[in-house]
Amino acid sequence: MTTETKRIVVVGTNFAGYTAALELREMLGDIHEISVISPTHKFVFYPSLIWFPFGIRDEKDITFDVRPIYESHDIRFIEKRVTHFDLDNRAIHIEQADPIGYDYLVIATGFAVDYDYVPGLREHAHSIIGIKQATRTREAWQRFLQNPGPAVVASVQGTGCFGAAYEFLFNMRYQLAKHHLREKSPLTYITAEPYPAHFGIGGFGNAKKMCETLFKFYHIDGRFNVSVKEFCPDGVMLATGEKIPSAFTVAIPRFIGSECVRNTPGLGNAMGFIEVGNDYRHPKYPEVYVIGAAVDVKPPERTEVPCGVPKTGYPSEQMAKIAAKNIVADIKNLPNRYEQSFAEMNALCIMDTGNMGMMIVGDHMFAPREHQFIIPGPEAHWAKVAFEKYFMYTRKHAIV
Repeated sequence: MTTETKRIVVVGTNFAGYTAALELREMLGDIHEISVISPTHKFVFYPSLIWFPFGIRDEKDITFDVRPIYESHDIRFIEKRVTHFDLDNRAIHIEQADPIGYDYLVIATGFAVDYDYVPGLREHAHSIIGIKQATRTREAWQRFLQNPGPAVVASVQGTGCFGAAYEFLFNMRYQLAKHHLREKSPLTYITAEPYPAHFGIGGFGNAKKMCETLFKFYHIDGRFNVSVKEFCPDGVMLATGEKIPSAFTVAIPRFIGSECVRNTPGLGNAMGFIEVGNDYRHPKYPEVYVIGAAVDVKPPERTEVPCGVPKTGYPSEQMAKIAAKNIVADIKNLPNRYEQSFAEMNALCIMDTGNMGMMIVGDHMFAPREHQFIIPGPEAHWAKVAFEKYFMYTRKHAIV
């Protein structure tokens, strides 16, 4: 076993990066240097952004400051933006500072949102991906309540974040009913999915039938297996030539790799995501691990309209734990290697619909699955609320 001090740098501090840093410190003790680099000191609980535009959550409810946690665990935190990586020389280039060297690098940079690949997306559609975007959507929602009309939620071609789209759609339906606007504000869901509840993973159990029932019961119109040609001030133009009128449009765009990955030639693929093995180690640079939304995950099937794969908090944390164990094994010269593909991870999700929901549980993310269950009802809504409280408490107290 080596006692030589190693420098481990984690880039990113949300689900994947935060988990990796704390897991590494727990398993390695105080011998080795652990640093985290991120342009922000705020952890954001993204699953609750579906409630943010309706005023059900505020920023203080779904964020916390990572700095005191890192300080208490002797983890150095650098609040800087990484510009690019020099993998051959093991250097991380950051803005307005000297490069930082490492013995092990964990890339947990997440994703960037591509607001420019569909005309009018940036100008005429709202988003819930991030606090800043969700705040603007909240302001637009208040204006919409004063001047209601038809509304659209769109999962745009290439996106993989279908769950958030469904949750926002059903929560909007619930809010419109509370404001007595159901008749004035018909809802349409537009999606690249070939059928309801495909989710970018080829479907799940009887979720298709359940979503179809919800759409019919709530009088939500659906356009499936379609691309958006253009977002307009008064609606959404589909590639089929049909225009869906809308006074309030919320879109979930496709994600691309973070800027620092795209600025590093040869690191990511054409979309800026990074291919790794089932141990989350880079195939060319064995001292580099990649976790979370930065990982390239291939869709389980080809769809007529491109669909991405959802990389949510749970699999991001699982990747972080696997990578941390493998780094510890490397440092301590242990024979064990830990591997688990994304497809083999458990599928665990709660889809909220306002005052109801579905708990989704499966033994594999992709089919075939031996066990897959969907439990609908009001208990699913309260389970999501309870999990949010549990998660925020445990992470604020560094329990991962």
